[in-house]
Amino acid sequence: MFISYKQTMKAVIFAAGLGTRLGAYTSDRPKALVEVGGVPMLYRVMDRLAEAGVMDFVVNVHSFASMVEGAIDSYVQSHPEVHVDISDERQLLLETGGGLKKMSHLLQDGPFLVHNVDILTDIDFRGFVAQAACRHSLATLAVRRTESDRYFLFNPEGVLCGWENVRTGEKKMSRPKETDLRRYGFMGIHYICPEIFHLLTEDGVFSITGAYLRLAARQDIVMSDQTQASWMDIGTPEQLKRAEALCR
Repeated sequence: MFISYKQTMKAVIFAAGLGTRLGAYTSDRPKALVEVGGVPMLYRVMDRLAEAGVMDFVVNVHSFASMVEGAIDSYVQSHPEVHVDISDERQLLLETGGGLKKMSHLLQDGPFLVHNVDILTDIDFRGFVAQAACRHSLATLAVRRTESDRYFLFNPEGVLCGWENVRTGEKKMSRPKETDLRRYGFMGIHYICPEIFHLLTEDGVFSITGAYLRLAARQDIVMSDQTQASWMDIGTPEQLKRAEALCR
């Protein structure tokens, strides 16, 4: 079910996650409405994207779905220039790939941004979009140099070639003949062309990461190095406390 609140670049906000790693913080609310500095994360993400000119959103819901819908109603009432469609995943949480495919009919007009709801960043969205648009690739991933367990692997031209978990040793290669690969951490922000929907053969519950790795064997999926931007994931209580300290 989709609920339209009103009928510019579109942005998808993945807000359906359970937020189980946040423990007590998500016992009475979804991760999307966990507050940082007194402001729900959903509002923080929407505000940042709106500052960059995005006025048209698609938000998926699952956990505490009615509560998220009510929060969006309130946001739209105070921001009448904003339009939001809700993608309802109450019955089944579809993960990032399945969730994106479910809302595909709302994303056919042109390239769109995707932003995880639990990310705080000061990335220059206008610059990111301009750079991505020049590449004419199927998707552009915002990445950064960072210490992590998991990395996307890119060749010197910035084309996705694989994925690696350095803690477990697991590696998935899309272009196994490529060498001189560079590790980058994914920031949970992408720029995607709607042509991807014709190529998503996966159905039901699936991760967009797995789809990217499959598609990267034949399609150019590229990186945008955003290491200079600040970035924080608020997925755990410890990370949330650090974010609170920064936003005082």
